[in-house]
Amino acid sequence: MGNVIEIRHLTKYYGRFFRQKKVPAVSDLTLDIPEGTVFGFLGPNGAGKTTTIRLLMDLIKPTDGEALVLGYPPDNIEIKRQIGFLPDAPAFSSYLSANEFLNICAKLLGIPSTTRKSRIAEVLEIVKMTKHAKSKLGGFSRGMVQRIGIAQAILNRPKLLILDEPLVGLDPHGRQELKEIILNQKADGTNVFFCSHILSDVEKICDHLGILADGRLLCTGTLEELLSGTGTRLHINPGHDEIAKMLLSDANETIKLSNGAWELTFSNQQEDGKRLAEIKKQYGEAVMLTRVRENLEDFFFRKIAEATQSKNVNQSGLNPDDVQREA
Repeated sequence: MGNVIEIRHLTKYYGRFFRQKKVPAVSDLTLDIPEGTVFGFLGPNGAGKTTTIRLLMDLIKPTDGEALVLGYPPDNIEIKRQIGFLPDAPAFSSYLSANEFLNICAKLLGIPSTTRKSRIAEVLEIVKMTKHAKSKLGGFSRGMVQRIGIAQAILNRPKLLILDEPLVGLDPHGRQELKEIILNQKADGTNVFFCSHILSDVEKICDHLGILADGRLLCTGTLEELLSGTGTRLHINPGHDEIAKMLLSDANETIKLSNGAWELTFSNQQEDGKRLAEIKKQYGEAVMLTRVRENLEDFFFRKIAEATQSKNVNQSGLNPDDVQREA
């Protein structure tokens, strides 16, 4: 399996005035995104996510470094036909209807006239906008414009779909539908790269992710690799309170469910693991063990906090080890 995107030491500096110190929007970014994935690109506002996307789309040029998209430089014209793109703030001609706008997009993408009409109808159905096909874009809500933006992004059945904040402006129902669209695109062989601030949704649909802060990549990998186990949960079926009573004092968290079952959470300590394994062996189907994994939101804020602390230490000139000891 190859990579759909390969980034090597990509750097982009911005500075308004000739003598002004230039600020890195993206700094020495190296990243591989494998085929067959939904990749979530995360980071706080100003982290450099949109700048990275604009570099990948050849909307701006890098200060240094390089990137390959589908095996070619971003300025390759033929490769652009294989990419679907939704920018962070789509703005379309207000006087065009949805049909008219998508027809223009289809012509630009080189979709044959014999299949153009049917494909437009198909994508409008996918984004649940069929009944608004003849309505003017100027009268659409933000969420409706977002749906049309997604429709144009998948119009050419792209090999790579790049979405910058695609969930913005959508209500919970619309977000659920978009998640289904993304997963269906993956099932059809499309690779998806997208940014989002809605971490709970990212966790549900992404299999790989990367976190960016101050233009630098903090981490990247699969969800399984990044979200570490924080403990073990023991589920005790109803009618076995005696098992719970033996373990209540050692559990980090205890919950008695309305049906009489218990859920006890334990740390990752080796002695806890051994004892729970013995309980499982002794009581069999009366209990069930599951790993407790850190959720994406907790992981994200932990990595951002670590990066902020490291940045502050570096700027102060202190030894990080001394700061750790003082803390």
